[in-house]
Amino acid sequence: MGEQLIGRRLLACISRNFVLVAGTTVATVFAVWLVSVFIYEPEYMATSQVFVEPLKSDTIHGEALVTSDYQTLEAYQVLAKSPAVLSQVLENTASRYSMAELHNRITINRPENSQVLNIVVSAENKNEAAAIANAIAFSLQEEVEHLLKVDNVSIILKADTSQGALEENSSLSVLLSLAAVAGLVAGVLLSLTFELLGVLRRYGQFGRKKSAHLQTVFK
Repeated sequence: MGEQLIGRRLLACISRNFVLVAGTTVATVFAVWLVSVFIYEPEYMATSQVFVEPLKSDTIHGEALVTSDYQTLEAYQVLAKSPAVLSQVLENTASRYSMAELHNRITINRPENSQVLNIVVSAENKNEAAAIANAIAFSLQEEVEHLLKVDNVSIILKADTSQGALEENSSLSVLLSLAAVAGLVAGVLLSLTFELLGVLRRYGQFGRKKSAHLQTVFK
């Protein structure tokens, strides 16, 4: 019963201050949209994948062969971010990043028990992120053939800008939804604050009137 009474009073408070609650919500969403579109520079992620075929050997078997494959994958992860590969990437993509900046924007990871390497690139432009991720995969494949004289790297996934656009729209929608919730909560709190101040003001006025009445009675 008490919860229902509190709920009805809260709804009545919101109803009386509907313009304040709605205005605060709309203003918060609009402010977040302005910042996200015109001020904040988002980071876009693009991922390409390469498959590393296990090296065959007639002299290595069993656990030793597994260890050898693991070491090969680790070596390829390092090679993907090496100056030899990145210099080709910078040349092929005409990227404005320096080699050090590009190195910091690249993450190479491998799913557990997998021969696949994920090449993840972050950039301020989704097209640039995709171009760099694809260029790294291609340059890694070429560098392995050139240095190790083996052809065991295959590109199985090219980074696609359309997926980045979908992620961008989804992120903006989530951000605006959170802004709407935050604005609504702020509006409700403001309306409750104004209601409380009104009650205190009326109570103060009532106290002064009562005091004045008592003083008149006792004169």
